[in-house]
Amino acid sequence: MSWICPMCSTANDDKLFHCMVCDAEKQILTYGFDISDDMDAEKRWKYGLSALAEGRKEDAFESFMFGAAQGYAPAENEVGSCFYSGKGVERDLKQAVEYFSISAAKGWAKAQYNLACCYFYGNGTEQNTRMAVQYFTMAAEQGHAKAKYLLGTCYYYGKGVEQDNIQAFMYFSQAADQGVPQAQFNTGFCYENGFGVKRDFTKAFRYYSLASMQNDCPALNAMGNCYFFGTGTKKNEENAVIFYRKAADLGFTPAEYNYGFCCENGIGTAKDKEAAKRWYRRAADKKHTGAINALDRLLR
Repeated sequence: MSWICPMCSTANDDKLFHCMVCDAEKQILTYGFDISDDMDAEKRWKYGLSALAEGRKEDAFESFMFGAAQGYAPAENEVGSCFYSGKGVERDLKQAVEYFSISAAKGWAKAQYNLACCYFYGNGTEQNTRMAVQYFTMAAEQGHAKAKYLLGTCYYYGKGVEQDNIQAFMYFSQAADQGVPQAQFNTGFCYENGFGVKRDFTKAFRYYSLASMQNDCPALNAMGNCYFFGTGTKKNEENAVIFYRKAADLGFTPAEYNYGFCCENGIGTAKDKEAAKRWYRRAADKKHTGAINALDRLLR
């Protein structure tokens, strides 16, 4: 909605920094910032973050663009994010990569991570896992937690770098200690199976527990397995069922099968073959072989 401007004695709300009628500069006091064209790039960037948090995507994009035009790396990264997700501007992955690249070259860790993800998945550029590893490493060296997690994934699977379980575990555990749930699960998995570290079921259980507290589905299912088999903790079938059910409710296919198995056999819960069928069917619909066979058996 525009307001009529009698030579800008009244402003309008359609554009952040200038009146759309007479192009006069607007002075808007918001979040403690005087939003005008003489505001420095950092303040415009911070204003853009505030606007984005409030859902004012167009205002945010304009603020980020202002900072980017001044060569401010954090703003350049945010412009890339806007292009990547279509926030306040039409989605354009190639433009996103361009802005991530500019910001990453200036050492901004978030941009290095974002650019690495683009190379890793082939979004906005050709897939190049070696380049992904290069930028994940740059961001990881600056302490970026998710970059460490994905760098660990690259080493674990040998994507863009020679496969190395020791390096994978190192990065997983660092990211895990920074609270990344997927890395916490992977660290537990490494401890449970002796990948890149000496096998330790107690530590495996500890890391699975950390990830499960953030509702990481594989970790919830793994906690169920630990209680079911007594791995790294005392065997407790009732607790196993609790964790299987949590993961199953979140749609995790192995847990749907595991919970169905417990229902069918009365393990940690009352025997209920109809419930077992329902959970087997959910997993079978997602091509879980064990669930397909179990459902076929119960339906005969």
